[in-house]
Amino acid sequence: MNDLLYKGYFKGLEIAFTYAVTTRTINEIVVQHNCDPSAAHILGRAVTGALMRAATLPAGQRMNVCWKYQGILRTVIVDAGQDGTVRGLISPVQLNLTEDNPDALYGDLGDLQVVTSQGGKVINSGTTPVPLHDVDKDLAYYCCISDQVETGLNVMIGFNADPENPVRLCQGWMIQALPGTDLERFDRIRHRMEEPVFRKRLSRDSQSDSYFETITESLMTGEPDYQGIHLEESPSPRFACSCNREKMAAVVRTLSIPERMELVQKKETVRIQCRFCSKRYELTVDECIDAWNRKI
Repeated sequence: MNDLLYKGYFKGLEIAFTYAVTTRTINEIVVQHNCDPSAAHILGRAVTGALMRAATLPAGQRMNVCWKYQGILRTVIVDAGQDGTVRGLISPVQLNLTEDNPDALYGDLGDLQVVTSQGGKVINSGTTPVPLHDVDKDLAYYCCISDQVETGLNVMIGFNADPENPVRLCQGWMIQALPGTDLERFDRIRHRMEEPVFRKRLSRDSQSDSYFETITESLMTGEPDYQGIHLEESPSPRFACSCNREKMAAVVRTLSIPERMELVQKKETVRIQCRFCSKRYELTVDECIDAWNRKI
């Protein structure tokens, strides 16, 4: 199945939903970063969750989501746009988890920060703890606490034994409460998203673009007042990096005065690699001096 992104709402229930298939996009990202299976699992779910949340933003807006943990896993960053473009990274990319250290993955403390922007200008930002030690559950927690929108989020990812094509399937589902929602019913449906029937369907591949209707049955069968689906097709997910020479010039502006002087004295070319797409940039001393003299 091609990657796709749908959003809409359940008629009669005042509940919005977003459904995403991100298999190809996640494949590209985890291969690019050479993630081990554990890191690929976390990064794939984080990217898909952030992409579904970004799909609900107004046109032209983006969100940058940064999970910070204090265990073996340190950082996950995803930059996702309402237009379906997304990029992400994880540190470290080799988690090397074993049966002896599963509880050491997240550590005890950490936080999640979300920055929403448009045209490079910050619109709003917020930070919450990460008490659930799961990237998607922690993102849903952020939506509930910071955005004050009740949210349920589930992403399933499966793998192939093929280093060139490691991701067999990545599929996600998100629900959010609209004004006037019966919160007791919403919570019932949210809990249903964690049940085996729903998770099994979300973890299965299908060549049908309407497979989300089959998944919906797992949530809506027997639900009073459910009157069907209002559906909107959103831009398909795709990896895209926004790095450029101008942004790399901004990086060299962060160098201290002693570092700048040493660079000029040695007449060294500065080499910078984008952490999202691994593209390499080289800036000459003259280009660095120009960047330092430029007014921000």
